[in-house]
Amino acid sequence: MSLMPRAAAALAPLLLVAGLAGCGQGTTTGTTSSPSPTTASPTPTGTASPTPSETPSETASPTAGGLARCLSTQLEGSIQPGSGGAAGTVYQKIVLTNVSQAPCLLQGFAGVSLTDGPEGAPIGAPADRDAAAPVVAITLAPGQSGAADFGLTQARNYTDCVVVEAAGFRVYPPEDYGSLFIPAPSTACSNADIHLLTLRAFQPA
Repeated sequence: MSLMPRAAAALAPLLLVAGLAGCGQGTTTGTTSSPSPTTASPTPTGTASPTPSETPSETASPTAGGLARCLSTQLEGSIQPGSGGAAGTVYQKIVLTNVSQAPCLLQGFAGVSLTDGPEGAPIGAPADRDAAAPVVAITLAPGQSGAADFGLTQARNYTDCVVVEAAGFRVYPPEDYGSLFIPAPSTACSNADIHLLTLRAFQPA
């Protein structure tokens, strides 16, 4: 009977060591099974915002000389006599005057169509460009004008012309999306394939 307590006392240190060893193995296993930190996904490059140079601009850039182009809101138009007429074509001038308080640049060809009124639709084909006059840069100070020669062929010269009456001309200054109306009643053709108008580049008036 006296041997049992002694045997238990002798086994106690061994049980303690075994228990500690078991705890150490559990701790090691828990550490190695932990997931490693994930690597951040790269940011997609296809969704980058456009740079300012890639963004369309709604305003025209200044010209090389730093002077802004003349816009329809700065100009007043009129029709003045030209070199007369020949072979059924009447030659006149479209004159644009700077009525603003700032100088501007007038250079190149206008867009011109016959129309049935200030807000009306174009009639027939727009004016064809005539390159007989050189393209020149014209600085229009307030009150100054530039003039472009144009020819209007008589509509009744064309046997297939569908004759209509136009109230005047719609004029788009060079490189401008805005327009102005110049009253000048004329006989026109509504046929889009009949070209009655020819126009030269603006020259100093």
